[in-house]
Amino acid sequence: MKKGSSIFYISLALLSIAFLSCKIKMEEEELYDKPGVNVTSNQLTIIIPHVSNDIKYVNIYRRDKKQDEIVNIGIVYNPQALQEKNYIYIDSLITKRHSYDYRVRYNIGGSYHYSEWSDSVYIENDYSIGYDESKSLTYRANGASITYEPTDYTLNFDGTILPPEIPNFASNYKPMLIIQSDKYTQAFDIPASCMDSTSNNRKIALRSLLPTNFLDTNIKIQGIVAQKTEYDDPNKPEAERQLKTIIWTAPTTLELFGVGSAKTINIPSQTGTAGLDYGRKAQ
Repeated sequence: MKKGSSIFYISLALLSIAFLSCKIKMEEEELYDKPGVNVTSNQLTIIIPHVSNDIKYVNIYRRDKKQDEIVNIGIVYNPQALQEKNYIYIDSLITKRHSYDYRVRYNIGGSYHYSEWSDSVYIENDYSIGYDESKSLTYRANGASITYEPTDYTLNFDGTILPPEIPNFASNYKPMLIIQSDKYTQAFDIPASCMDSTSNNRKIALRSLLPTNFLDTNIKIQGIVAQKTEYDDPNKPEAERQLKTIIWTAPTTLELFGVGSAKTINIPSQTGTAGLDYGRKAQ
């Protein structure tokens, strides 16, 4: 087993997060050892082994055994932690009386390598961690939709989108739009006005938003997700802070109009910004 990891610096100018779509047959790939998972009444901790000197970042996937659902729950960037010891990731967006297991995907020198699935853990009803099943930890579409306008390459939001029932959600999370091409799946910033049903401006201009690898090719709108961003030291000046962790809720699908039966969009070339590596599927 390879040890150590590499330093990885993220530009604070990036407003969105790139994630390579994973369409790799796992049975043909050598898998790294499973992450450790420790659950107590107060905390669920994922222990991610360091496996290489060339790690850039690590995606973390959670499988809800009750719902048979796999979700990309975040990215770990912290190079100091990965350089000298196993990294600790705290998963707080979990539900009582559900069982979970986890796997990670390492970006090692630009290539992707998966771990085995972890042992399963169960969230007891009397634990202080975990939400009741009645609580929603994702955006709720509530009949909301998105309409694509091909004349100006914009997306128009319509209807009321309810936020997740997470404490201090508005101050800690922001909405992101999931877009998929034939090779990539990325999450991009959604203007706050798009999520406000009372706003007169609920448009997203895709031509100025998307990077080149999403132009001149068919893309699909996969839905929306809430994102929390953590830095090594939030008290540092913005220019000196280093991106540490990205945390995602599960995604929410919105009904999409104006795209035809294929549900695809093709936008002519326009320079944009890259997104953060979400890699939605882990199988």
